[in-house]
Amino acid sequence: MKLVSVDKLEPGLVVSENIYTIDDRLVLTKGTVLDDKDIARIKAHSLYNIFVEDQKKDVPVKKETPSSENLSYAEKLKSTEEFIRFKQHIEENAEKLEESFRMIANDTMPLDIEKLTEPVYHLFVEAGGTAGIFDMIHNLRDNSDEVYMHSLNVSLISNTLATWMRLPSDEIELATAGGLLHDIGKMLIPQELVNKKTPLTEYEQRVVREHVVRGYELVKDKEIDVHIKNCILMHHEMRDGSGYPLALKGDQIDEIASIVVISNIYDELTSKRLHREAVCPFVVIEQFEKQGLDKFSPNAVMTFLSNIVNTFIANRVLLSNGQAGEIIFINPEHLSKPVVKCGTEYVDLAAKRDISIISVI
Repeated sequence: MKLVSVDKLEPGLVVSENIYTIDDRLVLTKGTVLDDKDIARIKAHSLYNIFVEDQKKDVPVKKETPSSENLSYAEKLKSTEEFIRFKQHIEENAEKLEESFRMIANDTMPLDIEKLTEPVYHLFVEAGGTAGIFDMIHNLRDNSDEVYMHSLNVSLISNTLATWMRLPSDEIELATAGGLLHDIGKMLIPQELVNKKTPLTEYEQRVVREHVVRGYELVKDKEIDVHIKNCILMHHEMRDGSGYPLALKGDQIDEIASIVVISNIYDELTSKRLHREAVCPFVVIEQFEKQGLDKFSPNAVMTFLSNIVNTFIANRVLLSNGQAGEIIFINPEHLSKPVVKCGTEYVDLAAKRDISIISVI
């Protein structure tokens, strides 16, 4: 038995002890022969080292049934009982969250953070923790709910990012709550603008932006943690001062809110909306790479990028040249430009800059 850095893991290594997350959730069991997807799961949990056996084994060949052998990873996932159950539960909880927000806005229900966030933790467990949550979220992209499903997604992503950052449990809870409540102010602006199926005019955009201040005014006198209030107020602020409503810069932005900023943008762009299709996650990752240190908390954005890309290992993608293939390697120097195996050809997107990923399939 030996201790191996996660950066040096390779298919065929055998797990010699059960692997747990920092909050004691089981990731892989003793005796697992690692494949690429297992290694991605380990990295997604921000583990540093694991114990493996001295001798490697052949990676088991996973037999496909005739009905599934030509299905993509996403298609297989969507057919699982786990995904079907998760989809049902997150949609049910989105409806309940809408009713809760309405009652809080009307002051007919107390703002109970623990009660509101409880379903988020149940969803997190159903998804399999930090390793599974993005598999689930990425395959819910046909839903165009811009407030309640989005709020649940941002809460789940914020929880995951805070976990990846190895924040203490109380701060992870604050990020989870801040993500859930960040858009509560959208209850207080004209719903025809929230649900508009065409792009907003400049005036309409200004009206919608008022949700930030309206949401903060709704909760500012309530007995909830100030970090949660700041998540509502600051989730559109950017470190370079280009955000709103206060044009804050640098460390003026609450550290928990800075997590929600990233989660909000990622989910907003990669989700289908009433007036546009979803943006490819790798396009969003590239935007974060280009703007990251100027607009976002350096620690939060670098942690997010270095972990989110690993959740796409073994996923099939469509390239701009028409080829389809499987992501087999993440380039640490160019996170948005992985190596894709297309049949017998290996396409290094960092070297072939004229080719890019246009969708995850």
